[in-house]
Amino acid sequence: MKSAREIRHDIEYGAVRGALFLAGSLPIGIARGIGASVGFLAHGLGIRRGVSIANITRALGVSRGEASRVARRAYCNFGRCLMEFAAFRRWSQEDMLRLVEAEGLEHMRRALADGRGAIIVGAHLGNWEMAGAVLTANGLPLSFLVGEQTNARVDDVVNNLRRAQRIGIITRASALKKVLTTLRKNELVALLVDQDARKGGILVDFLGTPASTVRGPAMFAIRANCPIIMLSIHRAGNRHHAIFEAPIWPDPAEDEEASVLRLTRHFNDVLSRRIKEHPDEYFWPHRRWKSAMSQAAQAEKALSAT
Repeated sequence: MKSAREIRHDIEYGAVRGALFLAGSLPIGIARGIGASVGFLAHGLGIRRGVSIANITRALGVSRGEASRVARRAYCNFGRCLMEFAAFRRWSQEDMLRLVEAEGLEHMRRALADGRGAIIVGAHLGNWEMAGAVLTANGLPLSFLVGEQTNARVDDVVNNLRRAQRIGIITRASALKKVLTTLRKNELVALLVDQDARKGGILVDFLGTPASTVRGPAMFAIRANCPIIMLSIHRAGNRHHAIFEAPIWPDPAEDEEASVLRLTRHFNDVLSRRIKEHPDEYFWPHRRWKSAMSQAAQAEKALSAT
């Protein structure tokens, strides 16, 4: 008899296969509409809605009513993005060039011309998967640094969709060696940095509140002496507008910890600004400030006990 976890994984895998079928067989406009409806339903059912509303209220300083409306639109947008991602197998490079306007490609090309590769840093904002696909459609060598999901079958499906758009995969288990090797081959490595990094992260303001943030992008840039290029992408009707910002560089003369702090502050500031510009397209359900708030509570408790 299957365990509850195995049953849940079967349901997840079935849902993913269903999304692949719909995205592969229906006109993409209809598939987007179905995705938006699923997102609307998820919000209505309260799936992580409380977490999302609390995050939006904290980040944007709006009322709970307005935060709920922002969350609903963000859930609908996430559903559209999932259906677009599920369509990756049917879309050619020419389709990607038509669907995504890319601003700032010269920054990646200049980095590759220097022979050092580059780290591309983004967040769960807009359809980040499309931003990666438009880079490979423009002939730029790219790998994603990804976390491994607990559902191995779903993990394989997701990564195979990325591979269908010529995106390489680097897992976190092999990250340190593989990322540096990829950069030394003069290629691009992209990763998302807006999830709670727990005790191993560095505390830096994110959307106005201290958050535990991964050290990886800054450390990779320092080790490889390569630039960090910020990415954001937002929806423009049925197309997308990807923005690649001017690069920031590590300073060899700077103390390593100071360099990590400076670089991490910079990309958190840029991402915070872009999220505030497009809050309806951000993935709010993640408990982004959990570790920082827990550390602050523990420090306050220790202080009051003295």
